[in-house]
Amino acid sequence: MENMEEKKITVTEETSEKSVNESEAQAKEPPKKKKRIWLRVLLGIILTPILLALVAAIAVFVILYGRLTTMASAEQVGHNLYKIHYQQDYALDKALAADIKTEQDLLNFINEEMYFGYGIDANIDKYACSGFLSRTDGGKYLTGRSFGLGGTDKLAVYSTPRKGYKSLSMVSLDMLGVGGKDGPEALSTEGRIAMLAAPYICMDGVNEKGVFAALMDVDTVEIHDDTERPELIVTLAVRLILDRAASVDEAIELLRQYDIHTGHGWVQHIFITDATGDAAVVEWARDDTWPITKKSVMHVTRSKMCTNFFMYQFEGKTEGICERYDAMTEALEGKEEITHEYAMDILESVYQYIDEYTFTDWSVIYYQTDFTMDVATNRDFDTIYHLEPGDF
Repeated sequence: MENMEEKKITVTEETSEKSVNESEAQAKEPPKKKKRIWLRVLLGIILTPILLALVAAIAVFVILYGRLTTMASAEQVGHNLYKIHYQQDYALDKALAADIKTEQDLLNFINEEMYFGYGIDANIDKYACSGFLSRTDGGKYLTGRSFGLGGTDKLAVYSTPRKGYKSLSMVSLDMLGVGGKDGPEALSTEGRIAMLAAPYICMDGVNEKGVFAALMDVDTVEIHDDTERPELIVTLAVRLILDRAASVDEAIELLRQYDIHTGHGWVQHIFITDATGDAAVVEWARDDTWPITKKSVMHVTRSKMCTNFFMYQFEGKTEGICERYDAMTEALEGKEEITHEYAMDILESVYQYIDEYTFTDWSVIYYQTDFTMDVATNRDFDTIYHLEPGDF
């Protein structure tokens, strides 16, 4: 019994010593934890700015990536002709909701959206144009279009929007302040930056569904609707059609949804064609009925040709109204199909030359079935530049 008690006492003493040792060990641990906490705090202080800078750099890269790749894709094709693959999101939905009623409104939007408040000055003047639709070899369709007057640098644009149809279009770089006597060169940094505004001011183009749209001036006062519908300036109307319409009828219905605003002192009408051979000229005129409304009258005239006069006013009796219209009528009369060479010959016949500074900027054939284009610049119809999506 005594031996057992001694063993118990021994165990108890050993246990007590062990407990004391463990307590002392535990007492020493908190300082180590404090050191670790301070180390984490110190690392956090050092790393947080680095991580924030890294996140900021990634965000800037994401924002600028589309712009930089678009600018880098710009190349010269030939005399006064350049091309670009537009890969930046140009925020069409945002533009359509921005109440853009004038060219200055459009310019302000472009500067805010594309240039962070610092941007370009536009140079939009009156232009004289011609356009026609015809069937071509193999039952396909093409639309020929001449644009002028100016004789400045021009840009072929291949757009691949995330929410819309792919398209090929033409832009006057003079309208972006590029080239000419005072503007920067097209492939300079300033010129490439200005090209970021190109989708907003395309003058003509075709999308992957075969829908073509082009602006042409009419010599009468501007139109500015004022109803509860959303606003749409005609320059953006071309972009809207190229991005969202798969037929002439779809394009017309899109235009009916907006208050229309024309610009630079005149009215513009829109020539629209598609790959089925359908064609129409959409025009807006003041409503002079009583009581006078704040909404223009939209006229749709089915026509395979268009120049710079109101089509709806003449009900098909167009002879003698415009020499260019008469020339196209004569050239296409009795022709069920034409070749691309003949189409370019027609555009050459309506080419305009006033003096060394004012002449037709470009003559272009859009092949709606094939989604390609042929471009002749200035007065050189011996040199034709063929472009398709793969060339961009």
